[in-house]
Amino acid sequence: MGIIYQAYDPVIDRKVAIKLIRADLLSGEDQADYLARFQHEARAAGRCAHPNIVAIYDFAVHEGNPFLAMEFVEASNLSQILARSGRFSPAPAIAVIAQVLDALDCAHGLGVVHRDVKPANILLLANGRVKVTDFGISRLDSSALTQSGSVIGTPSYMSPEQCQGATVDARSDLFSTGVVLYEMLSGERPFAGRTLTEVALQLMKGEPPNLAGKCPELSKKLVAAVHRALAKRPDDRFASAAEMSSALRDLPQADDDRTVIVSRASPPTEFTAETLNTIERKLAQRLGPIARHLVQSAARQASSLEELHTILERRIENASGVTTPAQSGGAIDPALVQQAERELTRYVGPIARILVKRTLTNAKSPDEFRHALASHIERDADRQAFIKSIAG
Repeated sequence: MGIIYQAYDPVIDRKVAIKLIRADLLSGEDQADYLARFQHEARAAGRCAHPNIVAIYDFAVHEGNPFLAMEFVEASNLSQILARSGRFSPAPAIAVIAQVLDALDCAHGLGVVHRDVKPANILLLANGRVKVTDFGISRLDSSALTQSGSVIGTPSYMSPEQCQGATVDARSDLFSTGVVLYEMLSGERPFAGRTLTEVALQLMKGEPPNLAGKCPELSKKLVAAVHRALAKRPDDRFASAAEMSSALRDLPQADDDRTVIVSRASPPTEFTAETLNTIERKLAQRLGPIARHLVQSAARQASSLEELHTILERRIENASGVTTPAQSGGAIDPALVQQAERELTRYVGPIARILVKRTLTNAKSPDEFRHALASHIERDADRQAFIKSIAG
């Protein structure tokens, strides 16, 4: 239906995202209805000023095509991250969903129902912040645009009442959020099917597979919270986004006899916040927002800084599909390889091992090997220091 451009606003001196809709693809009453709906997106989302919501700056029509000027967000969406990394462990999953619920709580307080909460509309920034976007099918409670019987949304994440075309309220968004959380924890959607009809039947009649059976390590209370969000009847779900957020934030991380609490969990003494932030920042330059999830997950398992690096290296290696290459005719001394990896880690963090392995497949001489690795270091002075440290 359209395209999103990165643009520049010379008046305010900032990047913006321009969401342009091809209104010419529609005709007659459909076009008029869609233009009205699109303008409502601007009004609805524009009212929702919140750190976890992508800001809407302006709405206009250019040569018959409506467009939004929006906040430019440098991020990956949750759908992309799930495709790369698979399931989340409880703490980072709850950290993401809690911010989604904060965004929805703001919107619901203004009478706005999102109606399309799904991983593709959840953006994860490198600093850990979450932004909810695409209020394109949201509606104000007083809107007459969404008629009874119309079904708008993404099938696998719809609430049963939304799937039936019935009136929806804020609790419909909580159902969709529950679907996203279920997928983050298990790696699977709770309501799946080969066709829209099969998905619709599952949503309206079927029950999701018990999350405890798929993830036995999860606490009983977390499993119960997810299944409560997925209740068929809106009255059986959480009453509000704020209530669901509160219920999730202080849940046990694993079985009820464990004393580890998600919101109060702290890394081992050796892992100061500054240490973890530094590692995350270095990884984020190459991996994007998934770096935060990788670092937090590894920190809960490692008992030393060396073990933390080892876990991160293994996970990055598995995600990137890098295998240990054969030496090119012995051109690079193994001692130089080990020294280079050790020194490069000081500048780029645990991803150093992957960069070294990749460079080994192409480097034809020690000098080419050194300079290729140095290219991954940001500051020129650091690059020169690195080359000097492994010059032999």
